[in-house]
Amino acid sequence: MKIFIGVIFCLISTHTFSQKVAINFKIENEKSIVDYLDEKKLVYNLDDIAILKDIKVFSDYGNTERLVVPEAYFFNKEGFLLKNKNKGVGCGASIKNITKILKSKFDTNQQIKNWLKDYQILGTKDSLSDEYDIYVLINWAIFLNSNNETSFKWYTSLKNNKELKIKVILINLDVQEIWNLTDGQKEFLGV
Repeated sequence: MKIFIGVIFCLISTHTFSQKVAINFKIENEKSIVDYLDEKKLVYNLDDIAILKDIKVFSDYGNTERLVVPEAYFFNKEGFLLKNKNKGVGCGASIKNITKILKSKFDTNQQIKNWLKDYQILGTKDSLSDEYDIYVLINWAIFLNSNNETSFKWYTSLKNNKELKIKVILINLDVQEIWNLTDGQKEFLGV
């Protein structure tokens, strides 16, 4: 089951979302994220973990309905977003038919390099490389603890895929300490 986080994310404009979910945000940081992943016994690499860059990106995600967990975005070797309409993706233990997803039409207006500008990778290795056949971004959030299991299973199944060279990045959607939120923003988010 996918959950759209319909709290009022935009600090500037007022949009009404189709579904509102009460969220108890907590300010996270790299240590709390790593501790959470370790507690969940996820085998990961820091080069595969990213956070949203700032509160503006968080707000933009809310406005474009991308604050969804679990959710996966696929990009081809050239870095274009695949329009797979979630074929091969479900709330199961793994993402199936990755080669079928690769055959999907793509959107030349949506490039992974532009998406990556919205993130801060916790590791040090460059995420873009000619060596990958496909890039996959998977959303998750500590504040949506019960929904992360599917995201983590997708991550693990893709990392264990032997057919293709796949770069998988887990995008954490939590409110971050490094955003240096104002008191007003903290009050607005309830943190």
